[in-house]
Amino acid sequence: MRPHTSRTPALLTAVLVAAAAPLAVPVVAQEADPSPASSAPPVPIVAECVEPEATAAPLADTPLSIPEDFRIALFDGVWQGIRDYYWDPETNDLDWEAVGDEYAPLVIQTDDAYEVYELLGEMVELLEDPFTGFYQPEDLGDRTTYDPSYGGIGALLDTSAAGEDSPGLRIIYVFDEGSAVDAGIGARDSIIAVEGDSCARIAEIRGPAGTEVTLTVVSPGEEPRDITLERRQINPITRPEARRLEADPTVGYLRVLALSRQEAIDGIEQGLTELLRDAPLEGLILDLRASNQGAPLVTIEALSHFVRGQVGEYHSRVGNEPIEIEPSNLAEGYAGVPLAVLVDEQTEADAEQLAAILQDQGRATIVGAPTSGLTHGATTIDFPEGSLLQIVTFGFQLPDGRTLEGEGVTPDVPVEADWLAYPEAEDPFVLAALEALSAADAADEDVETEAPAE
Repeated sequence: MRPHTSRTPALLTAVLVAAAAPLAVPVVAQEADPSPASSAPPVPIVAECVEPEATAAPLADTPLSIPEDFRIALFDGVWQGIRDYYWDPETNDLDWEAVGDEYAPLVIQTDDAYEVYELLGEMVELLEDPFTGFYQPEDLGDRTTYDPSYGGIGALLDTSAAGEDSPGLRIIYVFDEGSAVDAGIGARDSIIAVEGDSCARIAEIRGPAGTEVTLTVVSPGEEPRDITLERRQINPITRPEARRLEADPTVGYLRVLALSRQEAIDGIEQGLTELLRDAPLEGLILDLRASNQGAPLVTIEALSHFVRGQVGEYHSRVGNEPIEIEPSNLAEGYAGVPLAVLVDEQTEADAEQLAAILQDQGRATIVGAPTSGLTHGATTIDFPEGSLLQIVTFGFQLPDGRTLEGEGVTPDVPVEADWLAYPEAEDPFVLAALEALSAADAADEDVETEAPAE
């Protein structure tokens, strides 16, 4: 059993082999700002393009037999997994014992594996929980995603505009060692054509590792350019990015796209250390936009640089577990640094929790759009023949009992804009954060001025 709180929405797709999570969840996309601030040439609008749906392996013409003892074991694994670990002990007002009594005989009566899978999927769907489901092997991907001979350019894409007039496939992040980063392609760039076809599709970008693909790429405010890239197999690890802003070097910028894995813990600590090394900071922008993967341990480590004490709790079938934060070695250095956190509709799970805690503790100003409100944590159980059960196993709440599920985080400074359409220097979210940091700094100076002399 592998506990996690990551969800990879259909909007974000890694153009590399085996990078996209098998369980996709749709998220509402941002609306483009009709009047971008840049005076440079606008991004070309392409014709309507529809990404082809993933093709699962065809089902066999003849039934695939599955032994009775294995059918029983598989049924028990799924039914007991829900009974013992699903976060709601009332199983969404279902009589789970009665559900088991209904479906167990049906599973025993057939030795067709596909019928067993259909029955188990149907049983779990009775919960009406979009993040809890049973997935047979054929549900979990297509050849271009999982075949080890296939590769990509090493970029994480926002495909939210697929199926409508759009500026193509926008790039959220580029991975180390990919051909995209080697070619100077970066976040905010858009792929507007593949091999001259203005309907840029991910399926056409992927292909056998070692082959080449020609893309037409455009950066915000610049002219399109053609780039030929080699497809490679990429290790899909997203690492935090830290630097000082060119527009104001006194302000640090830390982008965290995934609050998961040891790489995130190390990257956040290293980035925050480097930002303090050269000169004092007058502000820090923590960018959590489109961040939707995480794990509680990583979130707690990230919080340790900014807050301390009990800041909330996780609740599950086994009870509530307080979220207790011990300050890190960097906490003192950041104690007086104003903090602004950028969020949007694609900020999910642990990133939402992180933003909510910093807001609730009065430690940060939240800038951007309301977050998704998808904060429940999920666990996956893998079965030997390749099927999988995903279960929502725990939730999150703030010290006063408030939860974010279905509500999300409401920004202190709302911003409505398609940030991917802007260069960083003109990003409305970043500009609003700089204003918020300046206001916070001015407020601190007023407090110091009004303090009585001893």
